[in-house]
Amino acid sequence: MVASREHDLTGHPWITAERQTQLRNVLLGLVLFVGLVVWIFHTLATHTARPPAFVHKLRAVGVLTWVYALVQLLDLRFYHSRFAQRRREQMGLPENILGWLFGQMLAWFGILYFALTEDLRWYVAGLMVVAVTFWGFPVRSGSR
Repeated sequence: MVASREHDLTGHPWITAERQTQLRNVLLGLVLFVGLVVWIFHTLATHTARPPAFVHKLRAVGVLTWVYALVQLLDLRFYHSRFAQRRREQMGLPENILGWLFGQMLAWFGILYFALTEDLRWYVAGLMVVAVTFWGFPVRSGSR
């Protein structure tokens, strides 16, 4: 009975509370593992300096990525606009998983930036946003 109720709410029968917990753990594990791989690579390999114009453009892309993701997270969590509702209906995923994925987007940009520039700040900030999304979008058995 509960499984059919969850299937009706999410559109996917496999999205149970237990699977959401597993998915959240896998997402966190991947971000931490790839960040560790990049860090080990930077400690073993020599650094090649990137042109300042490239780093400047990469920062601009990062700012745009952060603005987009944070607006979407605020919309998902507090405003529930028609755009957020339409996205959730089209994807068939609960809003907590969508929130985690927007947090992941910031962490993955941080990994990319760290890999290209050896600047760890964007990655650490992305990990903090991932932690906030895990807290702000908890696992729910009947996610809306």
